[in-house]
Amino acid sequence: MTTTKHILVALLEDKPGVLNRMASVFRRRGFNIESVNVIDTINVGDSELPNLTRVTIVLSGTKTTVEELRKQLDKIVDVVKVSHISA
Repeated sequence: MTTTKHILVALLEDKPGVLNRMASVFRRRGFNIESVNVIDTINVGDSELPNLTRVTIVLSGTKTTVEELRKQLDKIVDVVKVSHISA
């Protein structure tokens, strides 16, 4: 499979520790620089909805690997929604 750039957008509850739990998913699953995926950018900011934070992640990887990551992030209790917005 070919490695391409992907964009994931997550809405998180604006609570302490949520971003840390999200980062732990990357670490536990081996989604880091040493693995197939290379995280190019993580941006965190307010969303248009109150009490929610938007996290945008740009990474390189296979479609299958990125979909697995999306599913893992979606399992975190304080994560409201994770969308894979790249083609």
